[in-house]
Amino acid sequence: MSWITHNRWYLVALAIVAPAAVLVALGAGWFSYVEAEDGRPIPVEPGDAIEYAGASWVLTDSGSIAAEDDGAENLGLLPGTSLVFIEVEVTPGSAAPDCTLQLIDAPGVRMWSPASYSDVDLEADEDAETYCSPDAEGKYTLQSWFVVPDDAVADSKLRLWSRDALPDHLVVSL
Repeated sequence: MSWITHNRWYLVALAIVAPAAVLVALGAGWFSYVEAEDGRPIPVEPGDAIEYAGASWVLTDSGSIAAEDDGAENLGLLPGTSLVFIEVEVTPGSAAPDCTLQLIDAPGVRMWSPASYSDVDLEADEDAETYCSPDAEGKYTLQSWFVVPDDAVADSKLRLWSRDALPDHLVVSL
């Protein structure tokens, strides 16, 4: 009797259990990511208020600073990169929504997550948040920064999504 014949039932069980274990390990995070990637973008113009995920969202300010600009030497940017900053006014409804921010290029192929304090030497305003506050009870300002290549700054867009509202996500031209 060969090894395969002797262990055939174990191999069949492994073929069933292994993919199931991978799906469980990836969990809801993977499916949220895929839905956001293939979801339904809702285009928003800067300054326009939109109701999304139980809150009102308005991009109130955005801009960029290149590493070569005056005053940028204290930010710790690498040559050929820029710091893109955004401010979003969030007015929660009955419950404060969670959210994820990304900066994407015009075709939506390249994307960047918010910069951490180790990426740039900046701090948020004292009365602003750097993440969607789950315990916010009133209007607040959400500030975020992105370090991107210089060639991506001109046509970049802010992508904002909430797990509760997927597959819809907001896409705001900067």
